[in-house]
Amino acid sequence: MVLTAREWHDLHAAEYDASYEDMKWKEIYDHVTWDKTIQPYLPDDRGALILDAGGGTGKWTIPIAGLGYHVTLTDISEGMLRVAERKLEKANLLANVRIIAADVTEMDMLEGGSFDFVLCEGDPLSYCSDPRKGIGELVRVAKEGAIIVASVDNLYSRLMWSIRQGLLDQALKLLEDQWAAGEFPMYFFKPCELIQRFRETGCKVEKIVGKNMFSGGLGEDRLRDPDTFGRILKLELEYCDDPYIIGCAGHMAVVCRKQGH
Repeated sequence: MVLTAREWHDLHAAEYDASYEDMKWKEIYDHVTWDKTIQPYLPDDRGALILDAGGGTGKWTIPIAGLGYHVTLTDISEGMLRVAERKLEKANLLANVRIIAADVTEMDMLEGGSFDFVLCEGDPLSYCSDPRKGIGELVRVAKEGAIIVASVDNLYSRLMWSIRQGLLDQALKLLEDQWAAGEFPMYFFKPCELIQRFRETGCKVEKIVGKNMFSGGLGEDRLRDPDTFGRILKLELEYCDDPYIIGCAGHMAVVCRKQGH
């Protein structure tokens, strides 16, 4: 039986963080995420309001709140949010964070045009029931001029993986509707589609970033070699925003700015 995204994350919330510990590909992913899509775009004003939509156990809420920003953390899984609350309490950051259980497609409790920076990292748009509606909600709650960063799963990377595994029927079906049933249903974006969806909402796309373009096929054993890890990380950081090779990445992130009317 295929679970919903909420059910799966509730079920695995307690061990979710541990499942990624000491994974070198994830370390590369995190470097690219912070260095290329979060840190350069955080507002100068530490009193700015930040939304971490679909933020799970607080992976990015914690460092952002630690810098002094006020963060609203939402997630569809209450189990994941309970883990986040314990981590925030341990870090003495609860006073800086508002925690709300919410689907990225239904954030009616959040006022429109209220956030200075909107983050949707870890692919919530690929895991939600209606990716286009989720994009609309992210843009709705952002202030005019605010930066919105959202990551998704990449169709072309998944397509090539399926073909290499000999799953041709699966690959052809994926091309038809872009949905795949793994641990829970997931939607895979084309790079051009991700850009177009945000432009449709009136956003200016600043750039699109690929994550794990070179490290995906190396395997953990090879990445544990410090020299190999360092060289691959350098390549990822140097070429992650080259639009001609974004299709090679396992994940993509769009960085865009909400335009005024």
